[in-house]
Amino acid sequence: MKAKFRPFAAAAAAWLSAIALTACGAAPARHGESDASSHAAADQLIAQAIGDNPAARSGRISGAVDVNMDISGLPQLDGRTQITADGAYALPDGAAVPDLDIDVGLLHNDQALGGAIVLDDRNGFVKLGTTGYKVPDDITHELTEPAVAAHNGLTKLGAMFYINPQDWERNARIVGESKIGGETVEHITADIDPQAFFLDVSRMVAALAKLHVPQALGLPTELGPKLREALARSVTVAEGEAWIGKDDHVLRKARAHGKLLVADADRDLLYGLRKASISANLDVSDVGGAQTITPPSTLGSYDALQLALTALADAARKDHGGHG
Repeated sequence: MKAKFRPFAAAAAAWLSAIALTACGAAPARHGESDASSHAAADQLIAQAIGDNPAARSGRISGAVDVNMDISGLPQLDGRTQITADGAYALPDGAAVPDLDIDVGLLHNDQALGGAIVLDDRNGFVKLGTTGYKVPDDITHELTEPAVAAHNGLTKLGAMFYINPQDWERNARIVGESKIGGETVEHITADIDPQAFFLDVSRMVAALAKLHVPQALGLPTELGPKLREALARSVTVAEGEAWIGKDDHVLRKARAHGKLLVADADRDLLYGLRKASISANLDVSDVGGAQTITPPSTLGSYDALQLALTALADAARKDHGGHG
């Protein structure tokens, strides 16, 4: 795939990364601690982590998702895909939406793509190298609106991509303590409500469709109730964990692993998906540190970006027999 299509890696990563967070498996409570007290302590820590927390106002994120799909209806996703994300975010004083500069890479079989998403004072850009393509203000406003209701920089970053684990988790438990970067962290596991999770995935897909990205990648542009229900009942393994600062209540690390096995009756509905395995990791560092985020120095026209999207969509349809 040609270099001019690299900006779309960022959106593909967001679409696939959400799938990787399907569920977190429950684990036993700490020795000598009742289930009830472990649940209560975990719920309190989660409430502090997603609440008004100045300690989470800025930082760096680094993560990777590995997805293996056995799918016939969307052959462009069949096989192994690895997505990486690395960059900084910062919530300026008095702002409702964080600034961010996130580099994203997408490796699928022998195809490697790379791009970036930049948000500076609510001005959104898709960036390739030093050239940025400014997203129209009305679309940027729509895409950033979910961040307004979140309460700190890190959860606002997640909310923009409809990654809201606090809405999915059930029966969270604290299972131990450890150290990450000198910070004492509480180790949490939880069950996840698949219906709630896939509802957020559907919202993210709808948001990306406003930029015509799923269309360009040959991906579904919506996940209706029937698709969400079929995905939820296909989950067979769902394990995950998170480490949250004991004192500052900021997420430092998360890991997830899941498997889907699709029943014969659901395969046509799910574009020929037969099975999938997913593993994901996220690390948060430099918590509270100063981050410099600036808009791209060179701008290309948004029309040029749309032309590239259209060309990619046409190529996807031709390469895969009209599927889109």
